[in-house]
Amino acid sequence: MRGGLLPAIAACWIWGFAFIGPLLLPDWPALAVAAARYISYGLASLLTLVPLARASTASPTPPRAWRDALLLTLSGNLLYYALLSVAVRNAGYVMPTLIIGLLPVTVSLAGRLRHRQRPSPRYVAALSLILAGLWLAQPPAIGADSSGSSAAFRIGIACAIGALLLWTAYGVLNGEGMRAYPGIGGLQWSALQGTAALPFALLLFAAAAPSQPWARPDWMRFVAVGLFLGLAASWAANALWNRACARLEPSLLGQMIVFETIAGIVYGALWTGVAPPAAVVAGTALLVAGVIVALSERPPPVTLSAS
Repeated sequence: MRGGLLPAIAACWIWGFAFIGPLLLPDWPALAVAAARYISYGLASLLTLVPLARASTASPTPPRAWRDALLLTLSGNLLYYALLSVAVRNAGYVMPTLIIGLLPVTVSLAGRLRHRQRPSPRYVAALSLILAGLWLAQPPAIGADSSGSSAAFRIGIACAIGALLLWTAYGVLNGEGMRAYPGIGGLQWSALQGTAALPFALLLFAAAAPSQPWARPDWMRFVAVGLFLGLAASWAANALWNRACARLEPSLLGQMIVFETIAGIVYGALWTGVAPPAAVVAGTALLVAGVIVALSERPPPVTLSAS
C-alpha cells in the first residue's frame, strides 16, 4: 500500500500548484495561462507518444480512440483548466480550490447515479459537512462598495462550478474510455489526450495572448510557469497518479484527493503572504471531513483519473 500512497500524495501536492498558476502571472490573461499549460503538456505527450508507437507491436491506435481522447481532453483538461484559471483570477484561490475539492464526492456520486444506485444516508451527513465548510470558508461580502468586484466574484464561482462539473464527467467517462481500449496502457492513454489537446491549446493561446507576447518583460516567467504546469502539474503528476491507481483501492484513492485541496490553500497563502483566516481553515477542515465521510463507505468501484 505504501507504494501507492506516496505517489498519490505527491501527485496531489504537485496538482496544488495549478490553483496558483494564474496568480503567478497577474498581467497575463487567464486563458493564456491555461493554454500555456496544455501546450507544454501536449509537446511532452507528443514526444512520449512517438517512441511508444514505434515500440508497440500491436496494431495502430484506432481512430475511435483518438476521437474519444480528444473529447475527453477538451472537457477534462483544456476547458476545465481554462474555467479554473478564470475562477482563480476573479474569485481568488480559496473558494475555487474548495469547490474543486469536492471532486472525489461528485465523481463517486456520479458513478453511483450512472449505475442507478441511490446515495446512502451517509452522503447526507457528508454533504452537510461539505456545505457547512463552504459556507464557513466564504470570504466576507464583496461588493458593498463595488458592484464590479461582486460581479467578478460571482463569475469566478460560476466558472469554478463549471470546472467541477466538467471534471466530474471526465472522471467517470475517462475510466470507461480506458476500459474500452484494453490494448492501450495508462501512459499511452495520457499521451493520446495530451497530444490531442495540443492544436487546440495553440489556438487558444493565439486567441487569448496579448500582441507580441515575447516582447513583454515577464515573457520568460510566463514560459517558465507554463512549462512547470504542463510538465509537473500535468505530465509528472498524472504519471504518479496512474501508478497509485494500480496499487490502491478506488475508495482510498479518492480520499487522497483531499491533499490537493490542502496544497492549493497552502500554496495560495504562501504566494499571497497572507495566512488564511480561521474561518477558512475551519471550513477547509469541515470540507475535508465531509469528503472522507462520503468516501469511507467504500462505494462501487469508479475509476478516478488524473486531472
